[in-house]
Amino acid sequence: MVFLPDDLCATILSRLPIKVFTSFKLVCKQWNSVVESPIFRDLFMSQHQNTQSSSWSLIKGASNRTEFLAHYRCKTWGLERSLESYISSFISHKFENQRGKYRRGSVVAYSDAGFVLIDVSSYRYSGSTFEKRSLCVANPVSQECIEIDVPKAFENSGIFWPFGIATRTDNGVVISYKIVAYSSKSDVGYLVYSSETGLWSSLPYNFESCECNYTISLNGNLHWLSHSNDELVSMDFNATTLESGPFRYTAFPDLEKRVKFKRACTTYQGSLMYMNIVSQDNDDGSVDHKLCVWRLESWEWQLISEISTDLTETYFDYFPLRVDSLDATTAYFLSQKHQRLIAFNLRNGACLLRACLLHSGGPILRFLHHPNGSYFYSFVLPQWLYRLPRQHGEKSVDII
Repeated sequence: MVFLPDDLCATILSRLPIKVFTSFKLVCKQWNSVVESPIFRDLFMSQHQNTQSSSWSLIKGASNRTEFLAHYRCKTWGLERSLESYISSFISHKFENQRGKYRRGSVVAYSDAGFVLIDVSSYRYSGSTFEKRSLCVANPVSQECIEIDVPKAFENSGIFWPFGIATRTDNGVVISYKIVAYSSKSDVGYLVYSSETGLWSSLPYNFESCECNYTISLNGNLHWLSHSNDELVSMDFNATTLESGPFRYTAFPDLEKRVKFKRACTTYQGSLMYMNIVSQDNDDGSVDHKLCVWRLESWEWQLISEISTDLTETYFDYFPLRVDSLDATTAYFLSQKHQRLIAFNLRNGACLLRACLLHSGGPILRFLHHPNGSYFYSFVLPQWLYRLPRQHGEKSVDII
């Protein structure tokens, strides 16, 4: 292939999964130049735009992570293992297997650019003496990472909790990212780290903290549920005229109706989704139960699906997990009682599966563990391998 022109070489490599062609960068300078070019990225995205498959996982917890649903071996990425296995391997290699030091890393947030935010504590002498605290932004698949010092006032304290990372992309490139953390110090409140400035800054606004620290990173913004579970709190970093600063509050569309499940959101191709079973009393005394799905558009909930199926019966003991990351007509549910996975078609209510799927030679959907509770992290890889911006990423900074 060394005798092939770059455009033909790019055409051949673009048909391969991301995990495969990224390793080709080490072959020679020509291949590295081809794979790193914007033309190759556009060609790859064009080749895979109709590939309805992506690697994703549903994960419970932070330091004691439990992956209970995993989808991998898709055509876009070509991963042979689940995402949690890549995260565990990265943390073990980067932090835990170092001589003379003990470092503990806990994943506290996930971004839609394929990055994870890791809270790192470093100790000397086998964990007996605290040394420093830092945050690590990493891509667990490519193993690329940037480590950032926390503000010095919070290095050796239990009053600093990072809980979200938002990434801003443009034309297939991550331009910047922001890290959000909470401090219980009354004069500080919430802190934001910007990769563009390399500085931490405090927020002068009061707002409701996130429910169970589970945040959704989407399109450069952060979203979480209010403690009352009746509205969505969003941190809109593009907002410039809101009286509440960067914060938006969006009430759920079914507040005046009876719903079956505790409210939770999921994502689908850059959109925030919400689904629940809504009960409506009729004049004749009967009750209609419908599975309703909404999409957040321009900060308002738009109803996109409303069906009646066996899923909506009152004895149905499943709770919603997520809309499939690349197929808006498929939604996954999990039974607490029977510890069983089920998928439904949101157009006609047909049941697509009632157990885990294992396709030999094709994509794998595995039901690994049964989670306790209904809050979990949804980690979905994008359709392209984003690189970390490094403007100020490795600079030690304080609050400004």
